[in-house]
Amino acid sequence: MSTSQISRRYASALFELINEGCKIQNDLAKVAAVAANDEVNAVLSSPEYPAELKRNVIVEAAGGKVNAEVDRLVMMLAERNKATLLPEINSQVETMIHQAESQVDAEVTVATAINKATQDKLSKALAAATGKKVSLSVSEDQSILGGMVVRIGDRKIDYSLRTKLDGLRRVLAS
Repeated sequence: MSTSQISRRYASALFELINEGCKIQNDLAKVAAVAANDEVNAVLSSPEYPAELKRNVIVEAAGGKVNAEVDRLVMMLAERNKATLLPEINSQVETMIHQAESQVDAEVTVATAINKATQDKLSKALAAATGKKVSLSVSEDQSILGGMVVRIGDRKIDYSLRTKLDGLRRVLAS
């Protein structure tokens, strides 16, 4: 298993803790910065030093006091000779947090113009469905006849009258 896969597993578990309300980001960043230091990294990658010493080096250099979950993580990684992965784990956690808080772009195509209140309702509904902030862009295309077509990323949700009529036409023709 590659180190990035291992780091991703730890990062996923930490991300779940963060989502549950555990405040570990600052302490994780501190221990990751310490582990990224070349001199500390030499100690962490050496199998001749015991896990407890590796943990103490990281925690003491990070300020002496870290969250209990981060402390357990550091000790577990030290016991498995994987403490050098801390910077990569922290980076992946930060990426996951950024993606979770990010905004998605939604492109909505309608047959006729919709008012601001309807756009706001649609934006709120899409935000609830995606769990992310939604940036809405609305365009008009009279060929869809009615309804709307919503594109979010690579997903397309087609509620257009044109698609419904085409489906009905195929059913009746068979």
